[in-house]
Amino acid sequence: MSGASEIQARLTDILQRVAIEVNLYTLALITREGRRIAYYSTTDVDPDLMSAVTAAILNAAEMAVMQMRQGELWEILVRGSQGFTITSCAGTSFLMVGAGTQATDLGRVVSVLRDYSRMIAQILGV
Repeated sequence: MSGASEIQARLTDILQRVAIEVNLYTLALITREGRRIAYYSTTDVDPDLMSAVTAAILNAAEMAVMQMRQGELWEILVRGSQGFTITSCAGTSFLMVGAGTQATDLGRVVSVLRDYSRMIAQILGV
C-alpha cells in the first residue's frame, strides 16, 4: 500500500469512528475548494455534491465572519426540518463536513468534530 493510500485509509477509518461516535450518517474530509479527500456514509448521499455545496457555503460563511469581525471561522451549522449539516475547519486547507438527523446534542458534535479536525490537520501536516 502506498503512503497516500495508507493515509486515505487511515482518514476513512477516523471518519467512520467519528460518525458512529456522534451519530452522523455521513462524514467527509474535503479541501476548501470542494475536492473530496476521504468519505464515510451509511446512506446514498452524493459525496461530490456534498463537497461542492460545502465549498460554496464556506465562502459565504467566511465573508460573514470577516464582515462581523468575529475572528477565525471554526464551524458552520446548517439546520433543516429533518436534519443538520455541520462543517468544521481542519487546519487551513481542509474541512470536515458531516450530516445527521438528530440534533439533540449539537454541542457534543461540535466538540468532537473540533477535536478530530485538529488530529486530521496534524496527520496531513497542515
